[in-house]
Amino acid sequence: MTANEALGKIRVMLGLEEVESETTVVETNSETTKIELAEATLLDGTVVKTEGEFEVGKQLFVVTEDGDIPAPPARHETTDGVILVVDDEGIITEIEEVVAEEEVEVEENFSDDLIGQLVGAIQPSLDKIEELSNEVKALKGEFHEFRDEPAGMKVSNNLNDYKKAEDNIMEGRMSKILELRRAAAKR
Repeated sequence: MTANEALGKIRVMLGLEEVESETTVVETNSETTKIELAEATLLDGTVVKTEGEFEVGKQLFVVTEDGDIPAPPARHETTDGVILVVDDEGIITEIEEVVAEEEVEVEENFSDDLIGQLVGAIQPSLDKIEELSNEVKALKGEFHEFRDEPAGMKVSNNLNDYKKAEDNIMEGRMSKILELRRAAAKR
C-alpha cells in the first residue's frame, strides 16, 4: 500500500472523504475478474472514476452517457476537497487536498454599556459635522443672495482721475512751501 492509499483510507475512516467504490466484472474468455473502481464527483457535477483507489499513476476516466473516456488534462477538484492533477493522457500526476480556511467566529455581543460608550465617543464628531453643515448652508444662502442681486455701477478705470487728483494735491503742497519760503525770505 502506498502512502497516498493509506492517506485516502484514513480520510475515508475519519469521514473526511467519501470514496464510492463500484465493482465491475470483466469476463475474458474463461476468466472472470472483479475490478474495484473508485468514483468521485467534481465540483461541476461530472463523475470521474479510476481503477482501485485514486492515486498517482492511475488512469482517470470521465463517466459519460456514451461510456468512460480518459479525463482531459487539468486540475480536477472533487466535492470532497481533493484535487486530481491529470496529464495529457489522462494519468493522475498529483493528488492535493484543498486547504479549507478556518472560519473565525466573531462574537457579536454588544452590551448597552459598550454601545453607550461608542455613541459618547463619536457624538462630538457628529456635533461638529452638524455645525459645519449649518455653516455651509448659511454660506450658500449668502452666496445665492449675492448672486441674485442686480449688478451695481460699472467699475471703470479711474487711474487717470486719481493721478490728476494726486498732481493737484502735490501742486497745492508745493505752492504752500514756496509761499512759506517767500514769507521767510522777506523777513
